[in-house]
Amino acid sequence: PCGAVVALLLHRRVRRRKSTLADPARLLRRSGSAPTAIDPSDRDYCVYGSVLSEAAAEAAAAQVRLRLDHYEYTHRGGSGHGPKENQDAYFVLRVDEANWAYGVLDGHGGEHGRVASMAASAAMQEHLRAHFWRLRSEPEAVMSEVFEAAHAAIWEAIKAMPDVFERDGMLVMEVEEEDWPLGYDAVDGGSTASVAAIVDGRTLVYAAVGDSAGILAQPGGGEAKVEELVAEHAPVRLDEWVARLHSTGIEVVYDHPDMFEGEDQLLRVFDRDATGAWRLSEEALRRADEMGCGFKTERGDRSAVLMTPEEGRFSQMMLNVTRSLGDFYHGQYGVTWRPEVVTRDLAEELGPGGRAVLCVASDGVWDLWTFEEAMADLLDGSALPAAQPARRKLVMDFMENSRNKGYDAFGDSADNLTGIVVYIET
Repeated sequence: PCGAVVALLLHRRVRRRKSTLADPARLLRRSGSAPTAIDPSDRDYCVYGSVLSEAAAEAAAAQVRLRLDHYEYTHRGGSGHGPKENQDAYFVLRVDEANWAYGVLDGHGGEHGRVASMAASAAMQEHLRAHFWRLRSEPEAVMSEVFEAAHAAIWEAIKAMPDVFERDGMLVMEVEEEDWPLGYDAVDGGSTASVAAIVDGRTLVYAAVGDSAGILAQPGGGEAKVEELVAEHAPVRLDEWVARLHSTGIEVVYDHPDMFEGEDQLLRVFDRDATGAWRLSEEALRRADEMGCGFKTERGDRSAVLMTPEEGRFSQMMLNVTRSLGDFYHGQYGVTWRPEVVTRDLAEELGPGGRAVLCVASDGVWDLWTFEEAMADLLDGSALPAAQPARRKLVMDFMENSRNKGYDAFGDSADNLTGIVVYIET
């Protein structure tokens, strides 16, 4: 059995992606317990059955090297009583005792963020159930297929919404001609996604697009080893700009209060050095400091956005990730659904008696902490007995502290936050 709830991400006309549902304010469940306030017949939330034969499942269980204990949490953010919609989604897929998948998706887009994250979550689970066994030999291919299926599912889900139709290869909806001369405009809506699979009780396969993140931490003799499995796909990533974005006409600029007051107020993140190679612009960063450009995260990451051309076919849109599911208009300017994928032999890496904590969470959690601070709190639970109230309380306290921290800073406009914490023992 598994559960999933829902809740947010980012976009503006110029449209900025960041959205808002009055869902269950929170769901925290220990692995093995019954889902709370969830309809078990709803396939968006629950997973059924094994994708391995009985004999194969028994053989896999006999080779288990990792013992897993997971906890789940989601909240719309803020006090929980504001108007904000929870556009996050998550899932836990249990194939058998040795094979699991955990996913967190952060939807965005004013009207279609939740639609996007829920459609993507359902499609990912369906594809993983059918192809989980292939993760042993084709991890990157399978994860790419999972994300492609989710991207396609978002298209179909948004297309099925009232007043949305397809025109010239783009999903659009009718608008007043004073808003856009065509009388219709590209719809928004997309989702980040981070998916971690434990295969045969020993191998971690992790894939991600956007700024949700998976963090793996291991206790050490002194400082813990804390690792971001895939770097967030933030607009300031030079490698993303060089690989796909720079030649498309899209702008990457620092986000500050006066950015629409004139051309000289657009602080372009990248420029070229004397040899013609792309680099982060020191001058733009200096001016961003002067103009009050804020930090997106507690780790000091600058707030920046991708902005489609003002003279583009549809109204100018903004997005603050370089990879995303959905976001079809941005896809014409280099934003991709293709995930980065990493594979690790955790059983061998941890060794006998080893312990680790994996936390997969939306940016509503991660933006409030350094990774080291967050994982230090969660690592304390690795010394506690599995599936016990003390460990559950520790996870609950961390997530509630995150929510309160966001509420103190942003009130009821605080971001949705969703996380799955997996304690791993060999």
